[in-house]
Amino acid sequence: MSKKRGQATIFMVMAIIILLLGSFFFFAQRASLEKTELISPETAPVKSFIDTCITDVARQGITILGLNGGYINFPDEIERSPRSYLQLGPVSSIKNPYWWYDGIESVPSESFIAGQIEGYIASNLDSCISGFTAFNQLDLKQKGKLEVKVTLNENDVTVDVNYPLELANKLNSTTIMLENFKETLPIRLKKAYETAKDIYESEKRSFFLEFKTTDLISMDESIPTTGIETSCREKTWRVDRVQEKLKRLLNVNLPYINIVNSDFNENAYVPNPFGEDTYKDSYYEKHYKWQVSDKDYAGLKVSFAYEESWPMQFNARPSSNGIMKSNAQKSQGFLDFFCLHIWHFTYDAVYPVRITITDIAPESEPYQFNFAFKVSVDHNQPRRENFASTLFEQPDLGNQEEYCNDVVNDITVYTVENTTVQKDVAHVNLTFVCGVFSCNMGETDWLSFGAAAGLTKAFPYCVNGILRGSREGFEDGQMFMRTETPGTYILHLKPVKEFQYYDIVKHDFDNPIAESGLRENERISITIKSLQDNFESFGVYPIERDFPIRLLNDNQEYEVTIYLSDEDSIIGGYKGIWKVSPEQVASAKKIRFHVLEKQGSEDEAALFVAGLDSYSKKVPQPELV
Repeated sequence: MSKKRGQATIFMVMAIIILLLGSFFFFAQRASLEKTELISPETAPVKSFIDTCITDVARQGITILGLNGGYINFPDEIERSPRSYLQLGPVSSIKNPYWWYDGIESVPSESFIAGQIEGYIASNLDSCISGFTAFNQLDLKQKGKLEVKVTLNENDVTVDVNYPLELANKLNSTTIMLENFKETLPIRLKKAYETAKDIYESEKRSFFLEFKTTDLISMDESIPTTGIETSCREKTWRVDRVQEKLKRLLNVNLPYINIVNSDFNENAYVPNPFGEDTYKDSYYEKHYKWQVSDKDYAGLKVSFAYEESWPMQFNARPSSNGIMKSNAQKSQGFLDFFCLHIWHFTYDAVYPVRITITDIAPESEPYQFNFAFKVSVDHNQPRRENFASTLFEQPDLGNQEEYCNDVVNDITVYTVENTTVQKDVAHVNLTFVCGVFSCNMGETDWLSFGAAAGLTKAFPYCVNGILRGSREGFEDGQMFMRTETPGTYILHLKPVKEFQYYDIVKHDFDNPIAESGLRENERISITIKSLQDNFESFGVYPIERDFPIRLLNDNQEYEVTIYLSDEDSIIGGYKGIWKVSPEQVASAKKIRFHVLEKQGSEDEAALFVAGLDSYSKKVPQPELV
């Protein structure tokens, strides 16, 4: 009897469990159905029609944006300035705004790109819908504002549209509301955009394309760089011919750049007289691989292009009237038959490169993203400084006073020295710049009883603003900042000392011990460039008006370049590395510079300038006294 009661208890427990599981399943299904938008047979065609329009218009916008380097509608700063974009032909509507050109950085942010697509959908969706003329049996009325939200996901793009519609059936007078629409496009726009940014940031750090440009110049025998020849016949080269050759070299060689971890065919045909005719056995495999990051770019093909019809700023030094000449010297006496030609040329080249990123991953739609920036070579060396950043994301905020007073969030800014010690710096004047607006944010002060220097203040809205700080005795500091959320920032300022007084000691090239001052018709130009920091200082002598030379009050190595000239040409100078300590800077009252003077012909002067860094070892380095 006891055994039977035990079996009955087990069955009862099992029955209760089954009942509970069934109830849970029923309520879960019901909750799921409640969350699911119920579409009636009348509304289904309308919703399907709107979904199709959203997908088609979004795809059009994303395609246009990819062709134009992250833009659909060009800001006035780009539209009005042909030098700010690469146009692929005289009548082409495709423009690639330069992400960097002439010291200006114009990289669109992810939020800016999403906003461009949102604006395109909002402006073009009505054209696709065409007033719902395909649905004669329904009266459709828009009951609210059309709102679009675009999200760039890792492997797709999501488009959320709020489009309140009232649907009235003309036959039975029933009314139904439609409002929310959501479409997902399997386009890896974010992946392509982030790859483009990785390439751009790597180029800023490594100057990969600038160094490849100088390699092409130095390796091509038809482009003169440095040489000596025992001949009495003058050698000449045309600058325009050298430029044409460099254009051709860039056009042929840049497509062989291989972004590491991208989809690149290393078995592609490459003529190779010393091995197999494939990329992996060629010169390019070892010298044209570019490791931009440690990321995996699987499914993405990256190609680089420069067309010979595209613009190029080009200059050869020295040259005159478009001609470069060798320097010829004839020996005397019994060797008067012997002639020696020496030449040394440097080049400036600024030209655009277009990078195309093509998504060929099987799980996503094929997609292409183009972007462009300029490559800059100055005297055979990379030169890529940022002097400004164009900002396209600020809304129309009225006049400056209204904008600066319309504050949104508290921002804390600390100001410190940009040295190894990093002391706090008070009494720094702060200015906040957003697009065309500039707001005076006040002066930092000591906080927490002198423990730190800074200020906390409400800032106006800006997604990509610039904070600038200035104080006497410091190089002006600046940084990018966002104010759409509260935050804390540290602004670094480099301490500097100004020298109002500096003088020049001149040494004869053949007798460097002899010293003299400058003649009345002689002038000096001085450039001092830090090898560690983005810092330069300039001076002229005789000193005209207020033209001080500034030095960083820190351990520094400077490249000092000085040119001595008369009314006609360069007759001397100095070039060398100068090490300076903060103790030397602090105790000094003036700087004394030493230069070599070399009299002679223009050709002799050109040779002297070419070897200036070597000749300068004959005279003392600059002195802090």
